[in-house]
Amino acid sequence: MKIILLLFLLFSEAGLCYCQSNSFTKTYLQNSYTITYKYDSINQTHNYSCNWDLDLDGTTDEVYFVGTGGAHLYYYLKVVLSNDNRTKDFRYIQSDFPIFSLPDPNGLYYDPIEALAQFTVADFDGDMKPDIFIRLDNQSFLSAKKTLKKHRVRTQYILLSFAGSKAILRDYKNPI
Repeated sequence: MKIILLLFLLFSEAGLCYCQSNSFTKTYLQNSYTITYKYDSINQTHNYSCNWDLDLDGTTDEVYFVGTGGAHLYYYLKVVLSNDNRTKDFRYIQSDFPIFSLPDPNGLYYDPIEALAQFTVADFDGDMKPDIFIRLDNQSFLSAKKTLKKHRVRTQYILLSFAGSKAILRDYKNPI
């Protein structure tokens, strides 16, 4: 009887861990996304590396959302560009749900705000460079408001792009 109870508890715990996974792999597979993605549950990191060339040097760059720990887990944006291999931690840009939304593949009108995107990458300003769009929830926006204001960001809808290895942050305004 003790063995049966022990096995029941073991399988229940394993099922609980599976159900509480923070990985988006299943979602991407169900929606046939062709995106490179891995979730590291030990380090609580969503790895979106090898999808975009953000610095336009011909080599794809590393993009991560790294877990901050805590009861309600948030993830901050981390980028490593191939042109300088320096880690750029954007600890003030946090999402509790950094799931990638595929922009319109036909290049037609796409507004990430209307699409309720949390995170997407596209050329939103028409300069032929990829921009990272991130939607901050109210809590993230309020806690980062002072830092964002230094970057002239006044809304919870952020565009991040790079000029060489320099990060450029701005408000998302209008789609093209």
